[in-house]
Amino acid sequence: MSTKSIRILLVDDHALFRQGLKFLLHSQPRYQVLAELGSLDQVLPCLQEQSFDLMILDYHMPGGESSAMLAYCKQRYPDMKVLALTGANSGIVFKQMRDAKADAVMQKEASPDELLLCLQQILQEHSSQTILSAAVQEQIDASETDLTPRELQILALIYQGHPTTEIAEQLSLSAKTVDKHRENLMRKLNVNNVVQLIHRVQELKLL
Repeated sequence: MSTKSIRILLVDDHALFRQGLKFLLHSQPRYQVLAELGSLDQVLPCLQEQSFDLMILDYHMPGGESSAMLAYCKQRYPDMKVLALTGANSGIVFKQMRDAKADAVMQKEASPDELLLCLQQILQEHSSQTILSAAVQEQIDASETDLTPRELQILALIYQGHPTTEIAEQLSLSAKTVDKHRENLMRKLNVNNVVQLIHRVQELKLL
């Protein structure tokens, strides 16, 4: 990877942010942005059409659940590096991206130099360790929850307003299994219905 061009896929639903990121990447001689996507449901068809060395993935995206998509891509395309970006300031979100096997997790407020350095590190990195900034690691250490990665995926989709049938389809689960996870979430977060669940997510800044 040291001499050839790095083929990049940008996945972010904010066109202005994508353009700024693309401009930054194209300022580097080796980086080539080959595709830009604004929705998660466009990712798999794109990956089936062409190969990429690197995907830069926004956490909050329409068309699916980002950590589930990230985990699938890392399993299906293990040679493709993934940088997970988020505007959130939540240890739960950072942990979710780390557990989905992102090669690095970075906040969108990072400087251009920090982002370029991070990309250089993950493109040269051969270990399975996720690269995390000190601030991200501190947030992960401070977050306390006994929610499983699957429960966090379902919680994110519930928070986005998806019904059980859509959640089941996106995560390849049965509706009965999704309902059981919903019950567990309400029990663990000590709420009685979905409205209270959403309020609790906002109160605890889980997503």
